[in-house]
Amino acid sequence: MSKSSDLTASLLFLALGVGVCLEANRLGFGSVVAPQPGFFPWIGGVMLAVLSLGLFFRAAGTVANAASAPAQWRRPALLLAALVLYVPLLEPLGYPLTTTALCVVALRILRTRRWSVTIGASLVLALATFFLFHRGLGVELPTGTVFFGG
Repeated sequence: MSKSSDLTASLLFLALGVGVCLEANRLGFGSVVAPQPGFFPWIGGVMLAVLSLGLFFRAAGTVANAASAPAQWRRPALLLAALVLYVPLLEPLGYPLTTTALCVVALRILRTRRWSVTIGASLVLALATFFLFHRGLGVELPTGTVFFGG
């Protein structure tokens, strides 16, 4: 993106983050032990504002390089495509399999060195989160209809 686009986007997202914080304050913040409805939106607004400030200062101090723009977008576009495919494949293939595949794609985009690390970490992450949410917290996650019959 160009410098002016980054500056404009950062200011818009900063305003949005501040607005979210103000509205979340009206809902009631509560505490970490007893959160009220505004607790998590307020944290999200603060995070958005902080990230927007980071983008603003980065854009203010740099000049965009137009020659490297296509190369910069290839990896995020691949991750976005994987996320878009994740949603429709989640129900038929199940959470463990689709999450493992998504993690493999994400770790390869992050340029992990060995396939064994990529596949191992993906399997551990997918299975650990499945058991945490499904067994530990009682959240219903799709097991898949293709391989496990629903």
